[in-house]
Amino acid sequence: MRILLSTLTIICLTTAVASASTTGSVGSAAVNKGETKAEARFGFSEADENSSQDERFRSRFQIDHGFTDWYAARIVVQQDDRKGDSYEHDGFTFTNRFQLLQEDAHGLDFGTRLSYTLKDGDKKPDSIDVGFYEKFTVNQYEVRLNQLFAHDVGEDASDGVEAELRFQTTRKINDKHRLGLESYHDFGNLTELAGYSAQSHQIGPVLKGKFGEGFGYETGYRAGISEGAPDHNFKLFLSHSF
Repeated sequence: MRILLSTLTIICLTTAVASASTTGSVGSAAVNKGETKAEARFGFSEADENSSQDERFRSRFQIDHGFTDWYAARIVVQQDDRKGDSYEHDGFTFTNRFQLLQEDAHGLDFGTRLSYTLKDGDKKPDSIDVGFYEKFTVNQYEVRLNQLFAHDVGEDASDGVEAELRFQTTRKINDKHRLGLESYHDFGNLTELAGYSAQSHQIGPVLKGKFGEGFGYETGYRAGISEGAPDHNFKLFLSHSF
């Protein structure tokens, strides 16, 4: 198990980072039977004035429910507002989440997600996504690793698979809040793999925690560390579990 954890950490620390949506997170494999979680996410990016990521505001609203100890389903509604354009609906995502291992028994939480995104109107193509999620504890640090793969389907679909890695490590600053660092690594289409500078690499601090009865938040900033990345990325997530 130690070899597995070390290998996963090395992979995420030594590979390139790519441009991920500002409403994406470094997710967990955890599934809690009977728990429903509603969440609103907001993200904003700034980049070169000729980039599609400049002054771009995104939002998404989602609801997730755990049906068993190992299976949960999620529905996501996404919105997008590009510079010089209007705020509009972007698409629906339907996700099946499976927790396959639990940290108490196996040393890490491990799971997978299968998603289908139905894009709105002329914003094709749709996509099928497969993700693998790990979470484990090293001393006082919680470590999360994600490996994400997407393939276009339907109208205007491109060949090949897009790949992304995400990494996050956080530590408690008190009983309700965690502070840490995260990085996002999107390689783009693997059949047309570009060099590091053309990819979008991001890294920055993250703060998350709980407040009130069943409420949670996550906020953070990521700086682009390659030419292909937006210069600045900001996010704010608010959630309620019941």
